[in-house]
Amino acid sequence: MTLLPVDALLLLCLVALFTGFIKAGMPSLGTLLTASVALIFPPRDALGITLMYLLVGDLVAVSLYWRLAHWQELKKMMLPVLAGVVLGGILLAFLDNDNLGLTLGLIVIVLVSMEPLRPKLTQWALDHPHKIRSASGLIAGIATTIGNAAGPILSLYFLLLKLDKKAFVGTGAIFFLFVNVSKIPIFMGQDIFHAQYYGSVLLTAPLVFVGAIGGKKFLEWVSQLWFNRIVLFFTAFAGFWLVIRYFVNL
Repeated sequence: MTLLPVDALLLLCLVALFTGFIKAGMPSLGTLLTASVALIFPPRDALGITLMYLLVGDLVAVSLYWRLAHWQELKKMMLPVLAGVVLGGILLAFLDNDNLGLTLGLIVIVLVSMEPLRPKLTQWALDHPHKIRSASGLIAGIATTIGNAAGPILSLYFLLLKLDKKAFVGTGAIFFLFVNVSKIPIFMGQDIFHAQYYGSVLLTAPLVFVGAIGGKKFLEWVSQLWFNRIVLFFTAFAGFWLVIRYFVNL
């Protein structure tokens, strides 16, 4: 089994811990995870590496929170999400590494900038549930395929639904397991998974479970108000980070 150098292995240990934490406590931070890995590895390689850890984290999160999921809402979102995954796969074939981050960052920033309008958007969403659900599902499917970045979009949508923090994480757990599994054929077809990383990911993957313990304790400790604030802050941070990184690398 071929392993990466020690410094890369240490980074992957941190990635595994952080994956478990976000899956069990702050599912909106997946974009930040992918962006961090892409600072060290080529962006398309980073997509594959991150997805392998996310799949482990999905299984952990589902085992902890599946009973708390908003199942009716999930069922209604599946078709738009699948359509988004297919469209995302097509876009991924044409987007180069430099444009991936910029595209995702701009989507996230636009969505976060709408937060002051959330009371009005909530009412509009309640009056037009099919439209907002379809749009969120479609955009989330595209974003998760081209950058493992559905978290910010789904987080804003779940906040609109006024889900409490545990229903928020439970619904997200089922959703992300579904979409991440559906991305595997697309990633394999576009040669995003690379065998040179398999041994290192397998060696460090158990740390996802350790991170999940910390994430679960954090979720039990944090108040609903601060949970919402943290979700929004890190969502915005991830979006700006992706955009700034694009212009710095020009």
